[in-house]
Amino acid sequence: MGFEKSKIGHGDKETGYKIKESSLSSLLGSACLCFLVMGFMVVFMVYDIHFEKKNIHRQLRQEEHHAASKLAQVQMELWSEFHSDIQESHEAQALLRSMNESYGTLQGLIKGAVTDLSAEIGVNPDKAAKLTDKILHLVADMQQENVKHAKHLVSHLVKAAKKSQTLEKRVQREMVHEATAEADAMKEDKLEGINAAAPLQEHHHEGPISAEEKRRDEDEDDPLKEMLTGFFAVFEDFESEFSGEARKKMITGNKEYEQIKTLYNKIISAEPPSEEELQVELDKIELSKVGAGLGSGRVLPVVDLIEELSMIGQIPHKKIRELEKRWKSGEMESVGVFEDIQDMHEKHHVPNGWLQLGVEDAENREEYEEVEDEKGDEPRGIAQREDMEEDGEEK
Repeated sequence: MGFEKSKIGHGDKETGYKIKESSLSSLLGSACLCFLVMGFMVVFMVYDIHFEKKNIHRQLRQEEHHAASKLAQVQMELWSEFHSDIQESHEAQALLRSMNESYGTLQGLIKGAVTDLSAEIGVNPDKAAKLTDKILHLVADMQQENVKHAKHLVSHLVKAAKKSQTLEKRVQREMVHEATAEADAMKEDKLEGINAAAPLQEHHHEGPISAEEKRRDEDEDDPLKEMLTGFFAVFEDFESEFSGEARKKMITGNKEYEQIKTLYNKIISAEPPSEEELQVELDKIELSKVGAGLGSGRVLPVVDLIEELSMIGQIPHKKIRELEKRWKSGEMESVGVFEDIQDMHEKHHVPNGWLQLGVEDAENREEYEEVEDEKGDEPRGIAQREDMEEDGEEK
């Protein structure tokens, strides 16, 4: 080991062992090397260690980002389906109530008609009453049979809607979580000089590229593009209709605004009215007095339109305008914009209908692409709405 037996101490009278400085250094170095090797062995046995080239890491991040964008798109489509299920359930319940109410009205009409006809032709009142009872009995049997089948269908829709309500909230939470995680990852990418939003691969085309092919390439690289385009298009319509007088007057205490809030509370109640009933109630409100005359630009269904009107003062229009500006300029990536929109929607600062129409716009575009070999105009999504004819027919 390098030690030598020799005389040491005062006057070299004691027997001991000594080692040269160079030998001691070699011994200590060997010991440290052994411990280091054993440490590496323990680490390799306990942990998986991978070494990647920077270009491979960059490519993986691009793939992860594209997958996150595609996942957000699919989650939004799921959310849209769940939201539609809930609306259909409410409409079915309203239809069943209308059927029951119409039966009571029909009974009175039949009795009155038979009584009047009997008087005209001189039929005995007792016989007329028996005829009325028979007719009403037949009508009651038919009504009971119709309601039986309708109840079965409505019960099925209500059961599905209850599941959809739970799943809608779950998808909403997951969308926010996934979008936040990807936005955080992109912040780290920026520090490392990685552009995760770059196209996964180059698009090859034979000959000159058309505007449609270019747009499809962009959609493939950014799955959220069409949905965000539709969302901001609805926002533009909202601003053109309500950014002035309506935003100032539709506040708490205003008569028309309070009527809208009452109508919206009916929508979120246990037994919401039908769309026809809501439209009748909405038409009674003099919205033109507050500068909200509902011009031709409003394409939302009546349920979503009422929700939008009830939120005029809550919608952060300045923040949405800034998001749109930064997204269109390329300063902000789609996933980051989507995260902010989802955060606003979760806080009930963005109407459901805006997201719904954004999804429908993207779906319309996909349907159009699937049948592009057929003749016809582009889909009538909110983002592609234009005048079809000179007479102003709206797409």
